[in-house]
Amino acid sequence: MTLQVKRVPNVRGEGERLRQEILDAATRILEEAGREDALSLRGVAREVGISAPSVYRHFKNKADLVSTVLDATYRALAVVMSEAGESAATAGADPWARVRATVTAYRRFAIDKPRRYRLMFSLEYEPERRPFSDNPIDTMIQAWTDTADAYLTEAAPGRRAEAQDLGIHLWTALHGQLVLWRTLPSPVAGSEAILIELEESLLRRLLPRTGRSELH
Repeated sequence: MTLQVKRVPNVRGEGERLRQEILDAATRILEEAGREDALSLRGVAREVGISAPSVYRHFKNKADLVSTVLDATYRALAVVMSEAGESAATAGADPWARVRATVTAYRRFAIDKPRRYRLMFSLEYEPERRPFSDNPIDTMIQAWTDTADAYLTEAAPGRRAEAQDLGIHLWTALHGQLVLWRTLPSPVAGSEAILIELEESLLRRLLPRTGRSELH
């Protein structure tokens, strides 16, 4: 028999904190199980230490909770990517190095948080009556579009209209490399150097040259 965790009630005005605790618990359960059917609102309630009806005050149903988990995960990765690019720019990095910093941040997220990364692409996203523009995948498309646009702005201003297409190509290719890398036999699968080499080759093929030596 599973005992419900005793939880200290939130003081008035801390409803957002409870919502985040519910979201964190749902994320842990999904990461550990790797299956959407392993998640239940009652299970989440037990994990947090609250009654099941309390969950419904923040999420209308299981689909809403799963959708929010996906939203939060994609947004977290987008923030990591943005911060990496901004840090590189602040340090005086050239356009190529800024893209490399963003790509490295993406790779490290996928490697350091493998269960969370798999979660992003394994859950079904079936929001009820929500517009396509609310799809969490748009967050990642925008992150890669911004990355491509920042590069093109300096490297090839006349091609900025291609930023979204270039960003999508970068993302899909990098994701495909990561998935294939995990299926390769050892010791290749454990060598991050292989991924870095693939990234370099990919970027040199997809990004327009700046005329500077870093691309040669």
